[in-house]
Amino acid sequence: MFEDLDVSRNYFEELPPEGWSFEGAPRLDPFDAAFINQALDSTKASDCITVIEQAERQQAFWSSVQARAAARIDSLTGCTPEDHPVDQERGTAHMVAIARRRSQSGSIAYLHCMRNLIPDMPYLFSRFEAGDLSESLVLAIMGPLDDLPSDERRIFDRMYAHAPSLFDSMSTKAARDFAQKYVDTNHSEEQTLRMEKKARDRFVHIRPGKDCMLVNARLPIEVGLALKNDLESKAMAAKSAGDQRTLEQLRADALVGTATGAPLDRPLPVKLHINLVMTDKSLLLGENQLAGITGYGSIPAEYARRLAIAWQAAGPDSPEEVLDLFRRRVVALPMLRRLFLEPNGQDLVAMDSKERLFKGQLRQMILLRDPFCRTPHCNNTPSHVDHVMQHAKGGQTDYSNASGRCPACNLAKETPGWEEEVVSEAPHKIRIRPTSGVEYASTSPTLVGLVRLEQLIGGDGPFIPPVPVKKPPGRRKTASK
Repeated sequence: MFEDLDVSRNYFEELPPEGWSFEGAPRLDPFDAAFINQALDSTKASDCITVIEQAERQQAFWSSVQARAAARIDSLTGCTPEDHPVDQERGTAHMVAIARRRSQSGSIAYLHCMRNLIPDMPYLFSRFEAGDLSESLVLAIMGPLDDLPSDERRIFDRMYAHAPSLFDSMSTKAARDFAQKYVDTNHSEEQTLRMEKKARDRFVHIRPGKDCMLVNARLPIEVGLALKNDLESKAMAAKSAGDQRTLEQLRADALVGTATGAPLDRPLPVKLHINLVMTDKSLLLGENQLAGITGYGSIPAEYARRLAIAWQAAGPDSPEEVLDLFRRRVVALPMLRRLFLEPNGQDLVAMDSKERLFKGQLRQMILLRDPFCRTPHCNNTPSHVDHVMQHAKGGQTDYSNASGRCPACNLAKETPGWEEEVVSEAPHKIRIRPTSGVEYASTSPTLVGLVRLEQLIGGDGPFIPPVPVKKPPGRRKTASK
């Protein structure tokens, strides 16, 4: 039946095929049909990439039309951002979900988002409507903003309007983290209280599944990351030693061993080396500059200060909040390490290595800079640190010529014809060319603050110019007074 199919044939007709009568059937106008057929007949991969990109923009546009229609249905039922009865809202959300052929799970959150998006975020919605942002990216941005007052969402929208390239290469995970940073900056105390409430409400649920038992838990951020890192390190060590089990199996077995191998009243055998990043002003002077934990994202400065203070030895006369943290049964071995920033005050300075592999503090510093995989739109957490320009091609093993990638993306960039190069050191920016004629950019997020100053200034050039890529002959010298 399909023996004669050929991807280069003209499958896209200018008119609907004979016998089609359904007026709602998708169809292409003559220009689009000709453009797609020409690209599919081309010998250049870049032409097909263009078709994929344009199709994605069209998909985003039609998703914005759905958003307008959903908001209109919501208003026709009498719901407003201030007054939306639960019963009416649920019915509208399910009606919209059925029309969109989506699961009812998350349907109310979608309706909330569209109810706030169109009136409060005109610039964000205009980029959505223009096809610049996908629906999933818009939902990721709006999620943390949902509980904010309307005027604060408008302030966020104006900030984005002054930094239009902000979300261009972000993954949904990175975009959500950015929006959460904004919320944490303006509502640090409320966010700290919510996080502490989650810690108090920690639980473990073990229930029967189909042919198995399912384990679900809610843990405080630092405890969950400590457990995750411990399971990961044990699994990787066993795998390196030749264990034939998969990493998933090893992590599961390590979890069982951790849970059953230590008495309940003794600390778990976990050395907590989480990377808590905060400025000295936030730690010592009480300033409200955001902190962050590698592997989780941003946290309020107040929560970070309490976390740092609580990791002291807990004695019988310690405050209750310190004892509560200690009862979480994690031994923490904190270490303060100074990290220096470039003149823009938002990006880390470089470190060099004479080795071929990225190890030790250099590797840790790169992962601090790259909390998300550097491939545009990838949601994975980086576990590989590798050269931007391959070592075999003369690339240096230094801070500038490095990027954090997930395993799949690190392998993908070794594809023949795939090229990458570093454009600037601070901010660290990579130019990615998967094939001839196709180019993307990847910029590391700020370590301090929300948006880089040069993104907000605009004009003919950045207010603070990026630090160019350079190879100093020796070690950097400190300026003498």
